Amino acid sequence: MPLLKKILQILLPLALAVLLFWLVYKDMDFGQLAAVFKQGLHAGWLLAAILLSVFSNILRGLRWRQLLEPISADSRRKTTILAVFVSYAVNLIFPRAGEVARCGIITKHDGVSFSRTLGTVVTERLFDAVCLLVIAILAILLQLGFFTDFFTTNPESLQRFRNLASSPYLWIGLPLLVVLALLLRSSLKQTRFYERTKAFLLKMFEGMKTIATLKQPFLFVGYTLAIWLVYFLMFYVGRFFFPFEIPLGVLPMLSAFVMGSLGVLAPVQGGIGAYHFMVIYTFTFYGINEPEAAIFALVVHGVQTVQSLLLGLGAWIWLSIGRRRSA
Repeated sequence: MPLLKKILQILLPLALAVLLFWLVYKDMDFGQLAAVFKQGLHAGWLLAAILLSVFSNILRGLRWRQLLEPISADSRRKTTILAVFVSYAVNLIFPRAGEVARCGIITKHDGVSFSRTLGTVVTERLFDAVCLLVIAILAILLQLGFFTDFFTTNPESLQRFRNLASSPYLWIGLPLLVVLALLLRSSLKQTRFYERTKAFLLKMFEGMKTIATLKQPFLFVGYTLAIWLVYFLMFYVGRFFFPFEIPLGVLPMLSAFVMGSLGVLAPVQGGIGAYHFMVIYTFTFYGINEPEAAIFALVVHGVQTVQSLLLGLGAWIWLSIGRRRSA
């Protein structure tokens, strides 16, 4: 039964990813993609994107190390950085499992409490979610004139947003879920599962509280800003990969970056399909031809996926060799 559960954890999200990917690319002329590869991608810019990705993971590992310090001074920089590389590879197989995997690595190699370590990861993710929200708001505010003009000339698009906001499913469904949760709460409190979960969450909360005990809070903020800047640069340099031009400035590319980042949050391996749809939709919104937008999303995501798998595998081998030597 546990084996079947693990298989389903891989196959179900993968099936959804394949379905989304097929829906996005079913009408694409892959002859155009072949022609792009025949003309050749710009290797220098591909290498720059890969190096930026490596740098972003190093920054993320260093930032995470700051959160781990208050709960364990024994956690090593090398372990935290390599664990981040492994986590991205794991996420491409088991969606959202990479965060658990890197906590397991720290526990196994440096002896840090798993639940407290997981609390630091939750803190880190919450911090990143706030950053992404701020970037999205800035992208909208800095392009307010463009969006106003677009919705003025395309009133049907604005009406779709209004229909979504006024949907009865939204306004009836959410209160029902809240009421159901309150009704089940008293029954759940009497179960052993509730007690074990509560104890685990309390330990995890201790890990989350490390944000208030950082030795260098400004360095933590600096790491965070640098991480998101490098993430955006990884995406932005993608426009130089191709023999054709993508005539978009920084702000439209920032919008596409935000949408792609939201697509990666989908519960499928590496955001496959969802990432592509979000980036293509945003590019076409700004007037880029759909075939070129589709090729951009496919190549940029493909490069990130392949290098994440290879670097993650390399990091796992490095950790394994180091553990054997110290045994």
